[in-house]
Amino acid sequence: MAYRATDDLQGYLKDAVLPRLKFIHKPESLSRQGYKSRRSTLSVRPRHRSLANIVYLDSVFDGLVNDWIEEHVPSRSLCLYDEDRQTGERFTVRSSQRFNIPEPLLPAASDINRVCDWLDNFPLQTVQRVFHIMFPATKDWGFVTLDDHGCDDDIFKKFYWTNVDEDHPDIRDASVVVACQPHWIMSDEIMWQFTQLKSLPEGITRPLRGQERLWGKLWDTCVDKQTPFFVLTSYRQWVFGMFSRGWTTAFVSPVMDAQSRSPTVMHALLYWLGSALRAPGSFVQPVEVAEPVHNIFSDHGYELIAEPEKQPEIAPSLSSWSGKSDEMASSAGAAGAAPLDVSDRGVDEPHSPDVLFRTSKDPALTWEMIESWRKKLPSKAIDDESFPPPALVPSVALLADLFDDSATSDTSDETVGMPRGHWLMSASRR
Repeated sequence: MAYRATDDLQGYLKDAVLPRLKFIHKPESLSRQGYKSRRSTLSVRPRHRSLANIVYLDSVFDGLVNDWIEEHVPSRSLCLYDEDRQTGERFTVRSSQRFNIPEPLLPAASDINRVCDWLDNFPLQTVQRVFHIMFPATKDWGFVTLDDHGCDDDIFKKFYWTNVDEDHPDIRDASVVVACQPHWIMSDEIMWQFTQLKSLPEGITRPLRGQERLWGKLWDTCVDKQTPFFVLTSYRQWVFGMFSRGWTTAFVSPVMDAQSRSPTVMHALLYWLGSALRAPGSFVQPVEVAEPVHNIFSDHGYELIAEPEKQPEIAPSLSSWSGKSDEMASSAGAAGAAPLDVSDRGVDEPHSPDVLFRTSKDPALTWEMIESWRKKLPSKAIDDESFPPPALVPSVALLADLFDDSATSDTSDETVGMPRGHWLMSASRR
């Protein structure tokens, strides 16, 4: 007997592993030259970037994903069709044989556009369908292409998980940037080096090198969109990350293979989309980060936002350079990390959901926050402040109505058999 994916979403996702990417040929010349090649070198413009700490989440990330999936993904029948007959959304990634999931037939990838077709048609479409089933109030959210017509469009593509009908600061803050480079440009080794980088060089004293360019490109994209959550992928490898409120610290997961299990890429994508939207029990910044207050209070970026991208001169990669940013990361503890000035509440107060910082759009309230912050400034600089290990902190729903169990929403889904409101599954799998 064949089952629908909606008969057991958790069981379906357990074995929903991405199909192996088919490609016509591997451009060895690009692979060997790496970032030294003009065609494979990201054009990262000079600007001040304040990314002083990159915190590696280590294997704790897998545990957080698995726990969230087990708690929040339903394992009973939702009495829904696998395909939304109005929008055409459906499951495209095959699972175990008991689930009847037709797989799209895509041509082999020969360039970045074909790779993005695989990315869009398999993981992104399926995860979007699952997320809309779990949280029907997010029906207005989806993946769109993010094309800025820059000089790197042929080697660096972006998708954007966002509300497709609205655009304001709170929505951008809860969105996710998904960046893609093919594996013949961004090799498995480069992906691993990306997660191990400790910081970006301060100021604009020299051009970025090697994997620093990748971090610089992501930092620019996320700051310009004011979107802290991001995903980096070659389709074959995946990394999940986020920036702190003041953009001075990043948290990054280990590299995940497309064929990995427990968690799978699908698990991690669902978890990361839910985390960006502050779903119950999802990921939040695991440590207090002391940051310059002007970075946090700037709705429009001010000094963070640079001029529109221009075609800069590409500096050659110097793989032998061994500056601060190439030092190995120290797992989630980031021992010995340099302190970062001051934050909105200082560094001594514990983090709790009821005091989660949110930038006020009212100038009067903003000044009240500034005055409150000034009163709590430390009397002197804090030296040798290190990050504690990450801990799962209860999340605060910025858009609480999206995850309200009692709320219904307009949906094009049709129930099958006994109609059980699938919005009831938004907080519990049982």
